[in-house]
Amino acid sequence: MCQAFHKIGANITLALPACNRKNRETNLNVAIEERLGIRPNFKIKTYHGFSVRRQFKGVGANIGARVLLRNSSKPDICFVRSIFLSRLLLNHGYKTAYEAHASVLNSRSKLFDRIYKRRLLKDVNRKDFVLFIAISHALADVWRKRGVPSNKLIALHDCVNADDYNRVMEKKEARDVLGLPVGKKIAIYAGSLYGDRKTDDILKLAEKYKDVLFYVVGGPEERKTIYRSLSEQKGLTNIYFTGYVPHKDVKTYLLAADILLMLWSRSVPTIEICSPLKVFEYMAAERIIVGHGFPTIKEVLEDGVTAILCDPDSYNDLENKFKYALSRSYPNDMAKKARETVFKYYTWELRAKAILDAVRIN
Repeated sequence: MCQAFHKIGANITLALPACNRKNRETNLNVAIEERLGIRPNFKIKTYHGFSVRRQFKGVGANIGARVLLRNSSKPDICFVRSIFLSRLLLNHGYKTAYEAHASVLNSRSKLFDRIYKRRLLKDVNRKDFVLFIAISHALADVWRKRGVPSNKLIALHDCVNADDYNRVMEKKEARDVLGLPVGKKIAIYAGSLYGDRKTDDILKLAEKYKDVLFYVVGGPEERKTIYRSLSEQKGLTNIYFTGYVPHKDVKTYLLAADILLMLWSRSVPTIEICSPLKVFEYMAAERIIVGHGFPTIKEVLEDGVTAILCDPDSYNDLENKFKYALSRSYPNDMAKKARETVFKYYTWELRAKAILDAVRIN
């Protein structure tokens, strides 16, 4: 978002708490470039963050943020994702835009969650609270029903960095880079391997389609070890677990695929209101997407038009849709339409512009 704000002409500074030396400005610039493959074109400022056994980070960040505010010139708008920083900025007379990624503000305590929601809903009616951003229409509906005024509420999904996908590398070129076989069908899953991601279904597909190669890109390491062991127990020789791959290199795996798998389960706490980044990167890669058709996913993807979506509760439907995807060839109209859609509606620059336009209106 910071990169996008800068690109559309905003003078943007990223301010964030640094609890140790690794998070100082110079190190952060290096870390961003190593992980994302882009050199930040915006300023970064850090302030001291406090925590007690890694708890109370939100409250602890306020202490350092107060010092930063005293020593900085007043910006036109502050963009935050913390209710604690939002309250701090409002109390100091700063125009504030708040972005919500969840319907729950404290997952550990129902009491604190109620307190935080009441506090946020009180703050949203203050004059300097200029915009409430929800990352899906479903999430926007949740907060609207709770009392967020419609004139301050906007739904904006996550997006893709257009520069990363300006050129779509041919499958053969991507496979040459990664050392993957050219003459085989390849299905790629990129993402976390937690139990609520239905990774077991990928093993089932690998059992069924032994002539297809499956690459599972992501961690954490302990989960990768578990699934690798399970695949060995099943005697599977056509599934590979790469473990963690830096975000800048994931793109090459996506471009090497014939099919991109997009799996979740109803156990994902935010599945009804989330906006997964992988959706937009899959679309930009111009490859056939097969995934679970949860309502929030259908806000972006249309079954049979930009993706092949299946019943989230039916493995058989997933298998049938996967079989159908295997029968499709490239160039592919569905994959092409997905790419056109993401570049038309879901780039970070478009998102940043929509936020600034909404702030000006308010």
